[in-house]
Amino acid sequence: MTELDDANRRFLDALRRRRPADAAELDRRLLSAATTTLESTGAGTDPRQVTLAIETIVSEHRPVLFVTADGIDFGDLPPLAPEARTLVTSLQSDSAKVAGILPLVGRIDVSGFAGGIDYLGTGWFIAEDVVVTNRHVAALIAQWNGRSFDFIAGASGRPIGAALGTRHQKGDEDGDDRRAFKVEEVLYIEPAAGPNDIAFLRVRRNAAGTAPRAVPLAAAEAAPDGFVCTIGYPAEGDPAAIPNQDLMRRLYQSQYDVKRIAPGLAMAAFDGAASHDCTTLGGCSGGLVLDPAAGAAVGLHFAGIWRQRNLAVPVAALKDYVARRRWLAPPMIETGPGPNRDGRTVAAAAATVVPAASANGTTTWTIPLTVTVGLGTPVMSTGAPVAAAGTDAMTTLDEAVAAFWKQRPAGVLAVRAGFLDEGDAIGDTPCIAASVRPAELGHAATAGPAAFMGYPVRYDTADRLEQVDTIIRPEAISTIAYDDDARTGEDFSFETVVEPMRARLHVGPEYSWDELERFLAAASGHLVSAIYEFHGDHIRAAIEARLEAGIDFRVVMDNVTFSEGAVKDGDFDRGEVFAAWRDRFAGRFHAIVPREGTRGLVARAYHIKVSVREDDTIWLSSGNWKRGSSQPVVTEAMRANATVKDLPGNREWHIVLTSPTLARRFRAHIGQDFVRAAALASEVIAEAAPGQRHVDIAEAVGEAAALERRPPAGLLAPKVIERRLRVRPLLTPDARGAVYAEAVLDLIRSARERLWFQIPYIAMPSSPNVERGYIDELIAALADKLKRLPDARVILRSGGSDLSNPAHAAWHFKARGVDIAGRLRQIDNHHTKGMIVDGRRVLIGSHNWSGEGVTLNRDASLIVHDEEVAAYYADAFTIDWDRARPISPKKSAKAESTVLPAEGPSAPAGYRRVSLSELLSGDL
Repeated sequence: MTELDDANRRFLDALRRRRPADAAELDRRLLSAATTTLESTGAGTDPRQVTLAIETIVSEHRPVLFVTADGIDFGDLPPLAPEARTLVTSLQSDSAKVAGILPLVGRIDVSGFAGGIDYLGTGWFIAEDVVVTNRHVAALIAQWNGRSFDFIAGASGRPIGAALGTRHQKGDEDGDDRRAFKVEEVLYIEPAAGPNDIAFLRVRRNAAGTAPRAVPLAAAEAAPDGFVCTIGYPAEGDPAAIPNQDLMRRLYQSQYDVKRIAPGLAMAAFDGAASHDCTTLGGCSGGLVLDPAAGAAVGLHFAGIWRQRNLAVPVAALKDYVARRRWLAPPMIETGPGPNRDGRTVAAAAATVVPAASANGTTTWTIPLTVTVGLGTPVMSTGAPVAAAGTDAMTTLDEAVAAFWKQRPAGVLAVRAGFLDEGDAIGDTPCIAASVRPAELGHAATAGPAAFMGYPVRYDTADRLEQVDTIIRPEAISTIAYDDDARTGEDFSFETVVEPMRARLHVGPEYSWDELERFLAAASGHLVSAIYEFHGDHIRAAIEARLEAGIDFRVVMDNVTFSEGAVKDGDFDRGEVFAAWRDRFAGRFHAIVPREGTRGLVARAYHIKVSVREDDTIWLSSGNWKRGSSQPVVTEAMRANATVKDLPGNREWHIVLTSPTLARRFRAHIGQDFVRAAALASEVIAEAAPGQRHVDIAEAVGEAAALERRPPAGLLAPKVIERRLRVRPLLTPDARGAVYAEAVLDLIRSARERLWFQIPYIAMPSSPNVERGYIDELIAALADKLKRLPDARVILRSGGSDLSNPAHAAWHFKARGVDIAGRLRQIDNHHTKGMIVDGRRVLIGSHNWSGEGVTLNRDASLIVHDEEVAAYYADAFTIDWDRARPISPKKSAKAESTVLPAEGPSAPAGYRRVSLSELLSGDL
């Protein structure tokens, strides 16, 4: 039984106790659900039907009402159960008191935020010009610079705009900005380690009239089973948070993002927080928990578990913050004096000043008095002691990194465990590695501490990903409009396929184009493609020839296909050609660019590389349709001389599989991508999809030039295998990345002797606090195998790595006990995303290892269970391992270029403009 089942049953038990007269009716409905199932199936009671009946009953007792014209709409309600009718009646009795409170609650609206997001949560007036909301809401718009809170740069590079909009009610016109109070200052955000999820904003407001200027605070906490309600702006929940989407739609009548009031009952305090059972969704964060009878606040809503319990900062804590006008003091972690979350007083301890380390192993903190703290010998996160001069105690490197991040100097964008360089190699001395905005590197290196908690601090220029993080936050996109519920049945299955297949294995650059050309030339009826970038003129010519021969061509492309300005040598004018195709091949050429962002099919990139020919054959690859990198034209003469002069283009792994089942599944998914993209108002043959962001990146990067890739010891000719094969298809963003991530976690954990992994980059966390889900699980599983297996190796990309620096991955693994000298290498111009496990299983596809790359972007991979297939790609890995080099220390790697927000019609001199999705894909 799940926690949700337990919570629902506990709710019903409590309901029976509160309303014994209704108990018989409840039991009748549950018996009816069980009996109906028994009669229809003849096989016994289906517990899922009973669970659904229970959940439906529970939901009927906790209604959600619209707010219209600053009043409660008691007319537009779904069917109500008896206790719900009682709650609504009570709310009607108190509606006069509540009416004065409703205009004091509003949405935290934002402009210039990532992915087209227009609001982040709820807030309410706790003083005339002060709004209270949650820490986790305010942290999305501002960050502490050591003196005050700065608004974070938004999509355009300018600070995010924020306002409290107290309307957004049912029936309001779109764009109605009446009672929109501009946020002029973020006054206070509780530190992450603080006891309460709370923040305060100052808005531009001059209250007038006799109406309340702020929400009164109740004299005491709400008693368990006391009548309360929440006021907020519920947003549509994604399936990961709200499993029963149909129930959510019924409760909210499929109308979200507008002001709602939800009556319910207070629950017993939970872990120091106030608790209630009102119905809430995301978007209610920062909402008001109100005692309707008193017309006073009893809590600040901050979290909820669907249909189980909701948590709020209790009124005792709110009263303490107001009494001390806490928003006027700088942020510090407080443990007293004054109440914590549940209002109890504890002893005082606070400090905000960055400590200075001395040579004798002590650190001096200036608070209002001086305290000297002995440090000692640091240890790595593995628990093994690490050398640090003049220290005695045990401080882990991870602990020091976490403490430094909380008090980081201005300009520092990322902090992680690192190691000092020793000559031309990564050394053994652990340090705190701080990445700094390029323009502020000199200042940070001189003004910031040289050591912290016994560890030296190194300051380096932030890489591109870290810089983009400050322009437009990639982690802001946590949900998309992908349609998992439309993809059911065998045609959309991700189960392993076992059937007779014909596999044509090949790698690039030596045979990338030869084999793609062969695949395209065999199309005689229809071709369905999903491709990130389609630029190459030679590929255009091949497809145009098939269109002229009468085939039907349907393609879904990422907007980076259209993002570049002037047509480069070897490319074609996409807008011109596609317009001509639409006219010449009307009814046989169909193309679309999916929308991205929270209202799109994918988060940042439609990054897949798959084509389905006829009804039985697929081409799947790590490579795009570009001449210069993924699909270079390689002649026999060039191949004959390849061991002397390296071939142009990327190392790519490709496969062509004749398998009717796999072809049907990929064709179904790409077809549904087209349907869903059209429904989401995507662009059909357009130059950019809605919400696309751009940045300007420096053309020239100095210091150390990237070493050229050494020629291979040999080339791999294509190999054909024709027999029964076992293959599992994997796609993201299906199941929010669970399809891919769970399968690859199983693959990694299955390794017993050998694991070889070739990937352009592994996006490491930029701060010790961030929780990134599956990508961190994958990295942890890989780190474990790198440390423990007899033969585990990783090849990363050097030189052309536009995102996470290979040194960051090396530092991360070394800090966890991995022998990076024997386990990690780097090579230029490789774009492969492949893994070989125990010489028997191979992963091949397009998935980058980044937060969105393994979850919310569109990518495709295959796991092939076959020793001969694994041996072929193992040969490719061996060729690259033998010509790869050790991971370079960061100082001798290619210098990071500055990233600027895109402004004006074109990039400034020395820069080029690229789309954000192109940059974050790592496919530049």
